[in-house]
Amino acid sequence: VAKKCNNVSDVGELYSSGEYYRLFADNGALAGIVKHSDVMPLEEECVEQNKQQPVFAFDHKEKTICFNKAYKTEPQRSAALAGVLNELRVKDKWPGLRKWRNELYPICKGEANSPSAMVERASSYSLGIRAFGVHINGYVRPTDGDGQLKMWIGKRSATKQTWPGFLDNMVAGGISNGDGAFASVIKECEEEAGLSADFVSSRARSAGTIQYLFSSKLGMKPETQYVYDIEMPADVVPRPSDGEVEEFYLLPIDKVLEKVRAGQFKPNCALCIIDFLIRHGIVTAENEPDYLEIIDNIHARLPFPGV
Repeated sequence: VAKKCNNVSDVGELYSSGEYYRLFADNGALAGIVKHSDVMPLEEECVEQNKQQPVFAFDHKEKTICFNKAYKTEPQRSAALAGVLNELRVKDKWPGLRKWRNELYPICKGEANSPSAMVERASSYSLGIRAFGVHINGYVRPTDGDGQLKMWIGKRSATKQTWPGFLDNMVAGGISNGDGAFASVIKECEEEAGLSADFVSSRARSAGTIQYLFSSKLGMKPETQYVYDIEMPADVVPRPSDGEVEEFYLLPIDKVLEKVRAGQFKPNCALCIIDFLIRHGIVTAENEPDYLEIIDNIHARLPFPGV
């Protein structure tokens, strides 16, 4: 299950295969990885938008993509890329852009609050840039005579753009447009589960991160998820609020593990729940023969900047 989400073990092998180009930030930091098949339409559209000064410079011998130094500021680079990406969407040259979100993600370069550019979220797969999100586990402690830890599980709406009908942990969402992790936790809990800001801010506890590098037909997704746990009182029930969740279920932990193993969860949500099960001593080195391999796969090292 863990390998299904973290399905790239060596980025260096991808570069040496010749099937990917390296995308660099304006300060020279490695920022992304672009499939060879996506490079030609990207280059064509960059030239189409500005023949004299395309926003990206392409080196086909070295297989690199770099920002044109004529674009000196983040707003200039962001505006130029917005035009390029919109045309790629209109012309349907990058399939991932069919899932346009009208949310902005940063192209990080390792400098706090200073991205190279802000780009449409749907382009993150094709650009292979590091993305960030929050995942919130809602759990209920065993009650008298019950004996089992329980977790609140959401079923994704059948109309979701990605992974419709799959199971999620209680709340999850991307961090967009410069929002912080905890601010995103509060926003997503209110939007998806109807939990008030006061309730969440008083109960959400940071539980670290999970990281993975996921490759699909749409491109590459290096991603960091900030994980939070919320101990839920028995009388507080999450309720679908924004149409993204069809229904919430309160399931005993053995049923949750059963559904994880059956592949019923969205892959990165499965990773987050596995992390929860490890932290709470439910999955251990004694009862899971692949324990260390699982830990390696939920805490992958990513070669891209974090800010």
